[in-house]
Amino acid sequence: MIRRVYLEYATTTPTKPEVIKAMQSYFFEKFGNSSSIHSFGQEAKKAIKEAREKLAAFLGAEPAEIIFTSGGTEASNTADSNG
Repeated sequence: MIRRVYLEYATTTPTKPEVIKAMQSYFFEKFGNSSSIHSFGQEAKKAIKEAREKLAAFLGAEPAEIIFTSGGTEASNTADSNG
């Protein structure tokens, strides 16, 4: 039997179980558009703000320096336009 090994970790990686657990409520219950003014959106906006603040503190950065993107292409385009 041949053992399969995934070697393209530069483009995608498996999600850690603890991340899935932390995100699960946002996939199924709290999935509001963070740009919306309704309560679902405001709850999502608050969660993103808190995540940005925690990540910034961990990295020794300012929250405004943390930009979340949906993937590699968007991240590259964002970096190019801000650089």
